[in-house]
Amino acid sequence: MLGGFVPDLRNFLSEAPPPPVVLHAHAIVSTLWLAAITAQIALVEVRNVALHRRLGWWIVGLSVALIPLGLVASLVDMARGAGQTPYTPEFLGHEFQQLAVFAILLVLATLLRRDPAAHKRLMILLPVSILDPGTGRLWTHFLSWRPHGPFGSWLHAYWGNMAMVAAMLLRDRWRHGRAHPALWFGAALITVGEVVAIWLDFCPAWHNAAARLVAAWGWTG
Repeated sequence: MLGGFVPDLRNFLSEAPPPPVVLHAHAIVSTLWLAAITAQIALVEVRNVALHRRLGWWIVGLSVALIPLGLVASLVDMARGAGQTPYTPEFLGHEFQQLAVFAILLVLATLLRRDPAAHKRLMILLPVSILDPGTGRLWTHFLSWRPHGPFGSWLHAYWGNMAMVAAMLLRDRWRHGRAHPALWFGAALITVGEVVAIWLDFCPAWHNAAARLVAAWGWTG
């Protein structure tokens, strides 16, 4: 995620007009969340489960805050680009599916917190489900080749997500002889969300609907 966004930081800060406060808030909260979720995973790895549990509800609260903040930031960012060329309001499909998948995984991970095997897999899938803004930018920074068509769009946007999911499935297969059902469910959920987002990318009706939604929203921060 950092590899994709850090090279864009200078462009972000030099935009005219400058980015509104809500976009700065989204960037800061997202970065804090990534650090916090990484720390939570590390606490389990070093066997400090007691501290992991004490911090758990704080992490849930921070995770919940990301959902409305991400929704507002997406709409504000798209409203700022309205009327420019190119204008791609259909990209909101990617944002919306991310937030929906993230919310479902968060609810399941919280409900299954007393099932360590399921809980930890779902919690690791949380950052995986929103990895594509970083890895998509990473592709753009280092590769000039941009594949076309639905599969090309999927590959460009979601290669990082699928690489992480595949690595998790292979690790489960290697360590336990089979992938955990929670991991299969999370992987399927992420995949369905990606397929829906790519389908919406090529759906003229969604382009028009998303453009109307952005126009009705109007607020640019």
